[in-house]
Amino acid sequence: MESIEIAVIGAGLAGLCAARDLRELGHQVVVLEARDRVGGRTFSAPFDAAGCTVDLGAEWVAPQHHLAVMSELKRYAIELDAPDAGAATVASDSHDLTPDLQRLLAHCDQLAADIDIHRPDWFSPWLRHDVSLAEFLADFLLDGDASCFFLAQAFALQGAAPANYSMLNLLHEFAAFGGSSEAFSAAEYRIAGGAQSLADAIAGETQQTIWLKWPVESIASTEDGVLITGPAGAVVAKVAIIALPVNVLRFIELDIPVTEAALDVIRCGHVGRAAKGWAAATFETPPESIGWPQAVEVYARRGARAGAVCTFAVADPNHADALSASWHALETRDPDMTLLEATLSHDWVEDPYARGTWLSAAPGQFQGFKDLADTPPPCVFVGGDISRRWYGWMEGAITSGRDGADRVHQFLEHGRCLLANG
Repeated sequence: MESIEIAVIGAGLAGLCAARDLRELGHQVVVLEARDRVGGRTFSAPFDAAGCTVDLGAEWVAPQHHLAVMSELKRYAIELDAPDAGAATVASDSHDLTPDLQRLLAHCDQLAADIDIHRPDWFSPWLRHDVSLAEFLADFLLDGDASCFFLAQAFALQGAAPANYSMLNLLHEFAAFGGSSEAFSAAEYRIAGGAQSLADAIAGETQQTIWLKWPVESIASTEDGVLITGPAGAVVAKVAIIALPVNVLRFIELDIPVTEAALDVIRCGHVGRAAKGWAAATFETPPESIGWPQAVEVYARRGARAGAVCTFAVADPNHADALSASWHALETRDPDMTLLEATLSHDWVEDPYARGTWLSAAPGQFQGFKDLADTPPPCVFVGGDISRRWYGWMEGAITSGRDGADRVHQFLEHGRCLLANG
């Protein structure tokens, strides 16, 4: 059995940033990754039918808001692509909004303005709004078009069914962006070469210490350190940084002291269930639209051989059926576009190393996510799922991973146990 100083479990952006920072601080680090690649839910792949690389997972960066991502891109001299089909979401002029929708957005902005996203317990004063989005909207009389607009824009941020996720998720996003208008229409860009190019660049600094195809089956705190076991063997580390999606944790045998609220989050997981898919297509003008409940968010790019059209939907009843219904809805919505037979997607809900898409917390889970983020060494949890300010975004994964590295360094060097602030 090999003994190491720090084991980082998971080679997504959070784990890679944590490992890199700790190596730069002089620590011995090994990254254990179940997949045969780095990047986690950041996954870029060639779409041969269209003749371009597309992102099957995380994709968008808002440069004015995602400062940690921008810093990483600058560090590795990676550019942002010029937008070739507009922003990821479709904005609407406030003059086009119905009075009821304007009233709803104004109410949301008023609530979000008082949320301090820098407080670890930012949610505590707002628990009266910790209800499902569907329940929250019951007090607002939205017509069909207004309801479609709001639900589609909210889904683009939350990636879950409105009956399943907490309204506090959405209010937190509005607070982070500075309001609903910016959250719905902030300028967003792709990373040149695909989002995974950033993960690959970070991994390049730690390549010799990344063990691929090393799935973890159990993690236990012992008197000798943290015992980590899997089919490939076992290691003992002084400290373990657990950089895994929250929905994966219930499939790992954990013997780690956590609070009951954190344990409940591990048992239940979050409710993010977005189906994302690309189809080859021909078009004169790249399609860009929103809808509900099929083809919720639609955008496109031009490839060397054909266009590539992307759509999202709630993965209900499953990934394949949701995308099939969305392609049909999109053909009806945009008759000037012709979909070709080739499609490309990745089912994150059924992926054993993801078990869901980006974070969307159910009502009652926020204390548990906070407790997970605050779990003290020797086992520290990091990742976009538990990041404080930008959960669910690449920004959140990076800031959480770097924060976790700082906590572990302070613990090993000075015996200090800091709380998470990412």
